Amino acid sequence: MSFGVEKGKPVNVLVSSIRVLRYLGAAKQPVRAAHVARELGINPSTCFNILQTLLRERLVSVDRASGAYEPGLGLLALAAGAMERAGLRDVVRPHLEDLARRFSVAATLWQRLGSDRVILTDYAEGGSPVRIAMNIGQRLHLLVGALGRCMAAHAGLAEDELRTLYASLRSDSPLPFDQFMEQVREVRRLGYAVDTGQFVNGVTTVSGPIRDATGAPVAAVSVVGLSAQFPDDASIQRIGEALAGVTDQIDRALSGTGAASQMR
Repeated sequence: MSFGVEKGKPVNVLVSSIRVLRYLGAAKQPVRAAHVARELGINPSTCFNILQTLLRERLVSVDRASGAYEPGLGLLALAAGAMERAGLRDVVRPHLEDLARRFSVAATLWQRLGSDRVILTDYAEGGSPVRIAMNIGQRLHLLVGALGRCMAAHAGLAEDELRTLYASLRSDSPLPFDQFMEQVREVRRLGYAVDTGQFVNGVTTVSGPIRDATGAPVAAVSVVGLSAQFPDDASIQRIGEALAGVTDQIDRALSGTGAASQMR
């Protein structure tokens, strides 16, 4: 399979459509067609027609009240195929099922989406009769919960950049930024992070980062359940150590070298 530059004339409307999708993917909130057209320098009528075509194909969605557009779930189906070909879900899925079975809580895979978001791309349910509802395609802030500590630990962002990004995070019981950074530094030492109800009261999450061969975070595996399902620090530590081992294996499988895991 080749990814080199091929001969042929670019199809302008297709190029514009891709630019629109990328713009919406990077936007922090839904955007009206006129704003998209102005920002990208596309004829307003052409931009509207592009958005309507993407809407019919479920690649974008629209809020009928405001007329603002955002990425649609149809993109997830496209991304899922690419991810399966790349091997990420194939590699991670057995680990999710094993973690969910061992600890009787949900195990989830979150993929980094742009510079400030993550998206839920897979999950496995544990045997507990009490479950936390999650939807494939759900998007969250990059620094949310335990997975956010993992992203911050390896994203290569300066502390001032992290402080600005952290200020836009919304959670039930947010940590002071200095305490957040202490936990970020612990991720580098332990290989996992813990959120004990800071994001959602009564919910505990333990996460481990998945990194590429350069050490940059591309995803995270999280174990999530009601805080009562994590009875003590020892149980959380067992889950954390299991996650660190799992993400180390995934790093090696994806990079083929284990370079990322050697940087822990």
